Amino acid sequence: MSEFDDKWKQAKEMAVYSFYNGLSCAESVYEALLRSGVVDEADVAYSTCALCAGFGGGIGSSGLSCGALSGAIMAVGAKHGRKDPRNAKPDGLYDGEYLRYNNMVQDFVKVAGSALCLDITDLYKENYDCPERKDLCAKVIVAGIDVACKYISMNSDEVAKLSWGPNVSNK
Repeated sequence: MSEFDDKWKQAKEMAVYSFYNGLSCAESVYEALLRSGVVDEADVAYSTCALCAGFGGGIGSSGLSCGALSGAIMAVGAKHGRKDPRNAKPDGLYDGEYLRYNNMVQDFVKVAGSALCLDITDLYKENYDCPERKDLCAKVIVAGIDVACKYISMNSDEVAKLSWGPNVSNK
């Protein structure tokens, strides 16, 4: 097992523990990826965990984008995103890096069934706070960690070989 694989495993354990102990789905994924070292401190400060505050329950409990997926995307962005977007505008950004995130969503949906919290947790809409929904979300959090780690470890050449999934730009 490689050092990265060890960090990946540790991130999953940390995320589930954090979720059962009060962090939201988005916070659990993002924070565990930082604390485990999957995303290095050189890439992003720990205080950026505050950016996850509104993503739980599918963005403020609206049921939209799953917080576990949102946390995963933010972590991958911390590693591969532009550090100075006003001055770093490389040609092909939308064809290159967006391909990474498009595939993340597709992989996540294969495991979670949807990218929407409302769809994922639909069975528990009458009793959202039940232990069974919490257990389901813990599994989805693990999926978020797995998807993030897969795409954090991919370099741009590997990403360029991917195919587009459904998207708004007809690629």
